[in-house]
Amino acid sequence: MKRQMTKAVLILGSMTLGSLVLPGATSVARAETQVHVNVNIGAPPPVIVQAAPTMVFLAEPGVYAAVGVPYDIFFFSGRYYYVRGNDWFWGAGYGGPWTYVEYRTLPPGLQKYKVERLRDYREKEYVVYKQQGPKFKGQHFVAAEHDQGNGKSQGNNSQGNGHGNSGNGNGNGKKGK
Repeated sequence: MKRQMTKAVLILGSMTLGSLVLPGATSVARAETQVHVNVNIGAPPPVIVQAAPTMVFLAEPGVYAAVGVPYDIFFFSGRYYYVRGNDWFWGAGYGGPWTYVEYRTLPPGLQKYKVERLRDYREKEYVVYKQQGPKFKGQHFVAAEHDQGNGKSQGNNSQGNGHGNSGNGNGNGKKGK
């Protein structure tokens, strides 16, 4: 044990001495060296739901959110976004496949708020959705497993395809009755 500690101290001491003796050499090496680190987050576990979730529009962040499912899934401008832990992913449909996305590239409505606040907005709108049932007047649609941007929105003031930022999407959405 004592021999191992002595060896560790000698190694640490020689490393320290080497950095003191050759400061010019290490700074030159740092100036010419580039380091790139790629971290593969990997895909999250699959999103499994009994039926396609309903997506309700959250006016404050300006995105749609899945309600009635145990996942944090949002929809904006033709893409579904899924947050798991601190990692964000996007996919063409609510069930993925999911691709990691950097936080700084998220839509403004998702960047502006912490996930807890987005959940608060979602739960508030979900309460109204459940209370009004089929007479729900807010913008909403049933998610597509692999959305091609052709879904129909329901609710008041729905324009475009019901997907996107308050009716600025592409398509021929219809107003609900």
